[in-house]
Amino acid sequence: MRRTVHISSPPQEPMQMKEEMKREEVEEKKEIVAKALPFYKLLSYADALDWSLMALGTLGSIVHGMAQPIGYLLLGKALNAFGDNLNDTDAMVKAIKKVVPFVWYMAFATFPAGILEVECWMYASERQLARLRLAFLRAVLSQEIGAFDPDLTSGKIIDGISNHMSIIQDAIGEKLGHFLSSFATFLSGILIAAICCWEVALLALLVVPLILAIGATYTTKMNTITAAKMLFQSEATCMVEQTIPQIKTVYAFVGESFAIKSFSECMDKQFLLSKGEALLKGVGTGMFQTVSFCSWALIVWVGAIVVTAKRASGGDIIAAVMSILFGAM
Repeated sequence: MRRTVHISSPPQEPMQMKEEMKREEVEEKKEIVAKALPFYKLLSYADALDWSLMALGTLGSIVHGMAQPIGYLLLGKALNAFGDNLNDTDAMVKAIKKVVPFVWYMAFATFPAGILEVECWMYASERQLARLRLAFLRAVLSQEIGAFDPDLTSGKIIDGISNHMSIIQDAIGEKLGHFLSSFATFLSGILIAAICCWEVALLALLVVPLILAIGATYTTKMNTITAAKMLFQSEATCMVEQTIPQIKTVYAFVGESFAIKSFSECMDKQFLLSKGEALLKGVGTGMFQTVSFCSWALIVWVGAIVVTAKRASGGDIIAAVMSILFGAM
């Protein structure tokens, strides 16, 4: 009698285990990304001219950032001029004429400040980036020949020269100037709010840290996810650049399926990160808007009580609220 031997097929790997493995790899990439250099290393290749340009750009950023709260202060003064002289047109015109020259002064001051902010920071970033690219190329060429096989692939080198350098240029040329401008807006907004109505300013200082915490957490998480996505994109680019030039060898050794599988795995990891990024964007934006509008409602309600008690005018309350809340955003 013949015996029938049933050979059971090996159990297939569950999809959950694959998802967990991908998530573990994503977390490992995030841990690698989290190890960043100190901030002062960003300006390591700046010379005396670059520091002078950045000093002028800082001055322009501060003046440009202070313009918005000062504009709200002038708006409050104009509203007070309208509200206090509803029955006297001549007095209203005289009060408005006292405010209008300061608006012109602010306009004339912000024009050169904006030019200094953009031009100086951009020019300084271009000069530093040229030296940084040259230093990067020298560092690559000074490596031992064995480092080019496992670590320094052509995809990583091209990605470092193009994408990473563009991020550094964006950080020096735009982000630093924008940060200084926003910081000046925030500080001047607090000062103007305290001058207009200290009660509203004190209440806003209790609410603003929550807005800042949400914004800081959102930005940190988004930067981590973006950096991890760039790592996976670099791996996928490296795979393509290694496969296409050697396509005959790949076909000869039947390696096209392996190349497709490796590329698909990188894309799947990017897809997992994209899902987390979409969820984070939705939750972060919703929380930010919710806290902002609730803060608006609370501060305006307190401002109405202060105006009713005749401890401040309506224009001062509007200037205080807009200065401190828009400065925090």
